Amino acid sequence: MRPKMVREISYISIKSRSKPVIFVHSLVSNRFTRKYGVLSLILLTALGLLYYRRVLFQKYIHQTLPLYQRSVSLTFGNESWLQGEDTGERDRWLPIGEPKKRFKIYSAYFDPRLEVVESFPTPDGFLPFGSVRIFAILPFHVQKGDIFCNFRSDNTYVAQHQADRVEAVHEHWKMEFAASYVICKLAGNITKREARLPDEVALSYLSEPSMREATSFVRIKYPTTDRLLRSAPTRSLAVCVGPMHHDFAHALRVVEFFEYYQMNGAERFYVYNKSATPEVDTVLRHYQASGLVQVLDWHFEGYKFESELRYEGIFVALNDCFYRATIAGGFKYTAIVDFDELLFPTSDNETLLEYLQTKDRYDVHSFNFQGVFFYDIYSPDFSKVPPWANNTYLYTQVRNVRTKNPLLHHNRSKYVLKGRNVLEAGNHFVWKAVRDTHEYAVPENEGLLMHYRDGSLGYDFENVVLDNRVRERFGDAIWRRVNAQCALIFPETTMCPLGEHYTRTASVR
Repeated sequence: MRPKMVREISYISIKSRSKPVIFVHSLVSNRFTRKYGVLSLILLTALGLLYYRRVLFQKYIHQTLPLYQRSVSLTFGNESWLQGEDTGERDRWLPIGEPKKRFKIYSAYFDPRLEVVESFPTPDGFLPFGSVRIFAILPFHVQKGDIFCNFRSDNTYVAQHQADRVEAVHEHWKMEFAASYVICKLAGNITKREARLPDEVALSYLSEPSMREATSFVRIKYPTTDRLLRSAPTRSLAVCVGPMHHDFAHALRVVEFFEYYQMNGAERFYVYNKSATPEVDTVLRHYQASGLVQVLDWHFEGYKFESELRYEGIFVALNDCFYRATIAGGFKYTAIVDFDELLFPTSDNETLLEYLQTKDRYDVHSFNFQGVFFYDIYSPDFSKVPPWANNTYLYTQVRNVRTKNPLLHHNRSKYVLKGRNVLEAGNHFVWKAVRDTHEYAVPENEGLLMHYRDGSLGYDFENVVLDNRVRERFGDAIWRRVNAQCALIFPETTMCPLGEHYTRTASVR
């Protein structure tokens, strides 16, 4: 018989290995350790990145950049452009390159908030001191890396920079075109004590031959005095109204709207006029002459609204408006509403501005109001119309039946934002805000959005309640104010036109 073959087993003396090798071998040799060790490494990496963002990088944002921003002297090529408040008279839609491509630019704003540029790369030896935000209409699937900002000062071409960010405002529904904003940082050489601010900016787009050269420049709007927004805002409350379109005809409603919000602390209204009747234009010119209203030219065509672009470019208007109010106007609060929407604080004898000031905190970016509807199918009550009133159909005074249950926040709600804490506004709530700020959801017992809606119906319209609070608080005063204004605007009749079909109701889609 052959002897059995004995399998030789070789051993390596453990003493021949170094201690680090033994430690690593023990980590990877166990299946449990291998499995969960990888997860632990991923978790540690994530914690490390979070630590960097929340601690180390915050030190860069809150210490290094502000020190540089305050040490550099910001100068202009054309200082005369800063004289007086910008009225918006020069603002209008301009084509970018070939008009048939339907790229458009409207406005631009200097933004000194360093939170905006915290993650934008800068060359060695340079630091950002702010950014320029440009509002435009761009294709939703635009090649973002091919968009450039072109700056000039005193009509002299200065520089071209690739855009640091190109974003469509959230409510785009992935249509062909979107309300968009383009951000380009402004950076200075750390060895120099002076940085020159551009006067104008244009967009160019390398993917289209007709857009490679900058053609349509818009003026950059800056704060008139406090350029870096170091001190508190000098003004309190502004009101933004979405674009008027399809021959908007409700002159009396516009007057009532302006007077109501003035009684609630509003100092300025921004109105985007695409299409209105001559009577409404007359009302706007009257209030514009007093400095209360800025009327912005919103004429532009070439899109199929709600299939190619959200209706009337509203999301450019809303975002342009609150930057206009915050940067150029110096306002702390900006209300985002329509002409048939009134924000009403329910506490006795408290104005909207007083309510905001009472509830405000440094970490609040907006106040969101739930909506209730005063539909036109409910019978109006004319019992409280003064015998001397020439304009008898004031919505706040003759409509006193509303839906009982407010809609949830963010569902047809409207809001007041604090411009310095907000980055992007939506129609019904804030989309983007400065880190560590939050929305204040206004409870029903503190305030409501009173929506005096014509021409549509829905949202629990059969469940109603009688609500006379607006009429009781503002009744006599608003009757007198509207009566006086209509007499000034239309002296021949002393009456403001209601507008055709002002109580026509259709079903909600």
